[in-house]
Amino acid sequence: MEIYAAYFTALTCFNLALFTRQHLLTRTKQSSHTSSEEEEEEESISLADLPNSPDKQAVWDFKRIYFGVYILAKAADWLQGPYIYTLYKDDKNLPEPTVAALFTTGFIPAPRSWDPWLIGMVGKRPVSDLFVLFVGRALGGVSTTLLYSVFETWMVAEYHARELGACGLRLGDMFSASVMLSGLTAIGSGVVGEALVKWTGSKSSPFLLAAVCLCVAFGGIWHFWTENLAVPSSSHSFSPSTEEKDHQQQSSTPAQATYRNILRDKRLLTLTFTTTAFEGSMYLFVFFWSPALKAARASSASARGILPENGGENVPGLPFGLIFASFMSAMMLGSMTTSAMNLTSNLKTSSRLTLHTVALAAIALVTPVLARSSETGVFWAFALFEICVGMYFPAISKLKSEVVEERVRGKVYGMMRVPLNLFVVLALGSTKEGEAYRDTMFRTAGSLLLIAFVVIARYLD
Repeated sequence: MEIYAAYFTALTCFNLALFTRQHLLTRTKQSSHTSSEEEEEEESISLADLPNSPDKQAVWDFKRIYFGVYILAKAADWLQGPYIYTLYKDDKNLPEPTVAALFTTGFIPAPRSWDPWLIGMVGKRPVSDLFVLFVGRALGGVSTTLLYSVFETWMVAEYHARELGACGLRLGDMFSASVMLSGLTAIGSGVVGEALVKWTGSKSSPFLLAAVCLCVAFGGIWHFWTENLAVPSSSHSFSPSTEEKDHQQQSSTPAQATYRNILRDKRLLTLTFTTTAFEGSMYLFVFFWSPALKAARASSASARGILPENGGENVPGLPFGLIFASFMSAMMLGSMTTSAMNLTSNLKTSSRLTLHTVALAAIALVTPVLARSSETGVFWAFALFEICVGMYFPAISKLKSEVVEERVRGKVYGMMRVPLNLFVVLALGSTKEGEAYRDTMFRTAGSLLLIAFVVIARYLD
């Protein structure tokens, strides 16, 4: 427990130092900018510089209604993250293939895939409980798809509809802020979840708090979010009549046409493959980090002559919430580094950042295979992967916003997740007990990331 507290403290200190540096630099730039303006034009004061200017108020209102709901939805997701595997595996004593099947269900987008005859098989309580778990995971999969596609689509469309670019708000800053706030929320969720588990003695308590967060988020969306159709705003070159006509044509366009557009555009294909490789690896990491660290601790203890309980399957003392918070601190460190160095300012810098990130992530995922007996080595390899996650999302979001047309963004984003879900379903659907399969998955993920590196260098860099 103590060593992970030290890791968490170290990562938090790095984040605080980087945040303080960035904050001081921002204030210095603002002060120098204000001074130069006063020297040049003492009587000329821009409305955007006034504390209560309409521009600043519009930006603040937009951030408040979006991030308020976004944080609650993310908190619900992050509260469950550290405990899904251990709840199924350790508390409910489910075999690893069944746990993997539950994870896989979250990537199958339709509860209709359940055959009616399953309902007739739930006479016994254990089977009935298992059925409820599968239904819950299926609904969770639908929710996750919405969280990672609809939220961003709404934000981008609303950003253009409100013409916030003219107010000085950059879309890249919104993406970076989303990842940073997601990281902060995840850190807090990990700490709160760990405290809840210790207080209640149940790993189910974080799931109950997550349900409360979702209810509040629903209220925020219902009352504060406006409906948008993700069409170009009036500031674009389309006249109102043309815009309406384009939207009507897009609404009547079948999904096959969007698939054809993706297949014809090498940049979209590259983004789709990169999304599948990186985010697929991320979801595999979500499933395998707990057993990998447990196995590393068991191996490390065995090397010291200590025999863990049950051959290492129930190694005591792993604070999953604190470890998760440490990983999220690492992710936020990556996001803040991206923002501080302004690495997503344009298409070129974003593609270069994505290129380097996938290469570093490949190294991070292969390391646990090579250093499986070192708990410290495995932890820091995973922390490095989370740093890559923090750098990846602002970069890929910027790339998608530049490459994908706004009027088809929602459909394209949704279709990009199809191969991602298929990859995760196939990988987790064939899960077997033991370290051999886990090592195979880490190697596979690393190989796909290296292929993504080559493809990005060829078509995006």
